[in-house]
Amino acid sequence: MSASETPARRTYDFVGRARTFGLLSAILCIACMVLLVVPGPKYGIDFMGGTNVIARFDATADIATVRESVASLGFEDASVQAFGEGDGLSYLIQTQSVSVLDDARRSELQATIESTVAGTEVEFDETAGDRVYLRVPESAFLSMSEGSSSEGSGAADDAVLERAATLATQLTTAIVTAGFEGSVVEPYGASRDRRFVVQLQALQSYFEEHFRADMGEAFLSIDRVETVGPRVGQQLRDDGVKAVLISLILILVYIAIRFDIRYAPGAVLALAHDVLLTLGIFVVLREEVSLTIVAALLTIVGYSLNDTIINFDRIRENLRETSGRESLNSIVNRSINECLSRTFLTAFTTLLAIVVIYFVGGGLIRTFALAMGIGVIVGTYSSIYISNMMMIMTTHFIESRKPVSLEKHSPSAEV
Repeated sequence: MSASETPARRTYDFVGRARTFGLLSAILCIACMVLLVVPGPKYGIDFMGGTNVIARFDATADIATVRESVASLGFEDASVQAFGEGDGLSYLIQTQSVSVLDDARRSELQATIESTVAGTEVEFDETAGDRVYLRVPESAFLSMSEGSSSEGSGAADDAVLERAATLATQLTTAIVTAGFEGSVVEPYGASRDRRFVVQLQALQSYFEEHFRADMGEAFLSIDRVETVGPRVGQQLRDDGVKAVLISLILILVYIAIRFDIRYAPGAVLALAHDVLLTLGIFVVLREEVSLTIVAALLTIVGYSLNDTIINFDRIRENLRETSGRESLNSIVNRSINECLSRTFLTAFTTLLAIVVIYFVGGGLIRTFALAMGIGVIVGTYSSIYISNMMMIMTTHFIESRKPVSLEKHSPSAEV
């Protein structure tokens, strides 16, 4: 071998195994679609509604003690997860409740309000469980107009304000007496609308009072409380799905413009494959799907797309150089092998960072790292076996249609 010659690069027949891996991917995608229906994703509070509470305790409070204390509050569905280090132990408490009210207490509150001012309309706020909106009947304000209508509109307005304040005091007294401590009723909106808002004891103060009474000096503070109502959760879930779908559509357009229409279906199919398999694995592992996971999915789409574009760019260059002297399958296979070291080095270094984040980053970011780790592995696979093989199929389909198109538009066909 002369000095100018270089050792032959080892090549792998990826295209030759395309049918086997394509069938495997199809089976996995169908299985994941079934899993997304039965049993379905385990949605987090972001999508189902609920409350996240981050509470801090000293070293004497272990996780079992905190769980017992939370269970004694009546939140049987609550989960407790320890995370973080430093001054005290932090625990993430998650519950689907957004209010201190359960169904029984809600009925009791409504009965108390209606017995205090008959005919009052009661509306519970689904987006913030510590607020209840009231609209009292017009009859409750009739007495304020007697003796004031002849004194001008100014006196009438003062009477309305006075009557509203009186009703708010009556309702507050009745609600607190019924056992809803810390509640306050205030006029809401214009006085003549006869509307009031009941501010119940917020979950934060509810947890604070309970932990302070139940655990004493072991309880340090409530660092954060996040509440998402069911209606808002549904909207966030719909917006998350739309974000992923819109990104795939825009990528389809970008690839068609950046390269050629024959490249676009493969790129989008590979990205949809990555998202579907990542969600399917999350269902199997029973990991929560939240806004953090939506962010991870969009990041996976970007990572996988970058890898796919690198392969497509090399295929396009090789197609220009060969000018029909080599089969498409051979060009694609050679292009994949030429990019192989770059593909695996990128995946390896990315996974190193993800592993560090998973084990060091703490509970709140661990699910993001898990989704990214799955996505990098699946994305590397799809950039080799899904996008490129779909590009070959699309090219063959377009080429097979050309003779029909030429015949249809030939001069003889038009005569």
